[in-house]
Amino acid sequence: MIEKQKRDRYEMHKYWGKKPSNDLKSLIEKYSEEGDTILDPFSGYGVFCCEAYLLNRNVISNDLNPIANFINRQLLSKEFDLNKLSNEWKSIKKEFEPFVNLWFSLNTGEEVVQLINVLRDKNDKPIKARFKSSKAKKTEEISLSENQIEDFLNFENIQEIKDWYPTDDLIENSRISAKKGMTVADLFTKRTLACHSRLLSLIESKSSGNEQQLLKLAFTANLANCSKLVPPIKSRGDMSQGAWMTGFYFGDTYLENNVLQYFENRLDKIIKGKKDYMSFFDKGLFNNYTNTYTVTQYDAKSLQIPSDSLDYIFTDPPYGDAVPYFEQSIIWNSWLRLTPEYKKEIVISDSKCRDKNTEKFEEEINEAFSEIRRVLKLGGYFSLTYHSLSGLEWKAITNACLKNGFEMVSFEWLVQKTFTPRQINRSKSIKGDVLVTFQKSPSIKSIILDDKQTETFFKTEIENWLSIETLDTNEIFLRIMKLIFSKKIIIGNIDILDILIKNFGFTDNNNWVLNDKLELC
Repeated sequence: MIEKQKRDRYEMHKYWGKKPSNDLKSLIEKYSEEGDTILDPFSGYGVFCCEAYLLNRNVISNDLNPIANFINRQLLSKEFDLNKLSNEWKSIKKEFEPFVNLWFSLNTGEEVVQLINVLRDKNDKPIKARFKSSKAKKTEEISLSENQIEDFLNFENIQEIKDWYPTDDLIENSRISAKKGMTVADLFTKRTLACHSRLLSLIESKSSGNEQQLLKLAFTANLANCSKLVPPIKSRGDMSQGAWMTGFYFGDTYLENNVLQYFENRLDKIIKGKKDYMSFFDKGLFNNYTNTYTVTQYDAKSLQIPSDSLDYIFTDPPYGDAVPYFEQSIIWNSWLRLTPEYKKEIVISDSKCRDKNTEKFEEEINEAFSEIRRVLKLGGYFSLTYHSLSGLEWKAITNACLKNGFEMVSFEWLVQKTFTPRQINRSKSIKGDVLVTFQKSPSIKSIILDDKQTETFFKTEIENWLSIETLDTNEIFLRIMKLIFSKKIIIGNIDILDILIKNFGFTDNNNWVLNDKLELC
């Protein structure tokens, strides 16, 4: 029986970039043995490290982002009591529920109901409300009258928020809609801000130990759900809920969700996730296992790990400018009073406040891969998965691998089965991840090409391929990357996609062709 790709243990939080657990499990079994020590230096949510731990490997899960480490610790921990968690939540809910009910009540004219969510416009004016009527016993939607709108806003305006909440400034970055002067508090309505601050206060005063940490995990996982960052999927109706993906963009309308109801949904996912994780131990599969896990917060460019000590390393490194992890994680880190070391983050950021351009990214990713070489045993394996729309970011990654003496042993393309609207609309984009496994070689040997030589090399190879058949963007990128790794070519500052656009034709079927064959397609 094939294990489901989607496991409850990986649905406890909405941190980005989770890879399918089955793919990772296969890699671990192929390139390491039970009892080996392995590392993910950019662990993120921690899927790889969790799978490795469950396969009896000694695990070092590392990430510079505090929230990632917080999630990892809750994911891997076996020291908790679900009965204690349940009792603590009952105690918290007893105080929290009347508070939320006060904020999320609405007089429909026939009865006072508890709101599930409210549709508000970009000026924060409430438009529609959704609730479950005690009379009809089903969910209803109504457009709010002028009197209801006035009462709703008046109540909100006269209330005071007495509990602590974060006021950290967002890092100004137009690419993720983080405007100058915006704070974390600006991501919430006064209503959801008050409810979140009261909930956190109760969690901190009425719970303790690892159970408190699990409640905080549910709390952070729920923050975006109950912020201004939740757009409706208008094609499905005004109040059909979407999901926060990235950035701090406020649409023309957003959904203000009941913090208690949505928190309980997240807590249920936490409990299911921990039961899923603990099922491996309950089955007695680990009675004879002595493996350990360690969660660290080292800079990947300066790992505090002995040289030549690790048997296998896997990583999904930062995606250049695709996801500025630290900048966006402020919605979680700030509420836990955690502050990332922004200067040490490996990222390309459009923020004018940060020195994080493409050149800096290449320099720092090379430093990180140099550390990977240092801590990996000679002959040990290193697997890399990567996805980027930028050829310059690909160049940074491939060059870092080759400069640091890694010999390619396996190359494949993990094709995406679903695509974002952005990818669908950009037929020239990359749809999938490259997965490359290397072996640490005793010497560093490579061919260095300058910018002009790189462009000529790419153009010639692509011309040869297209003289035989048409190819889509994925296939060309795959062939180029495989060629670079196999021939150990350190390339110049050239974007592959730019070369394609300048020199070749693109058909209505989303394939590249030689220009003289374009009219025939």
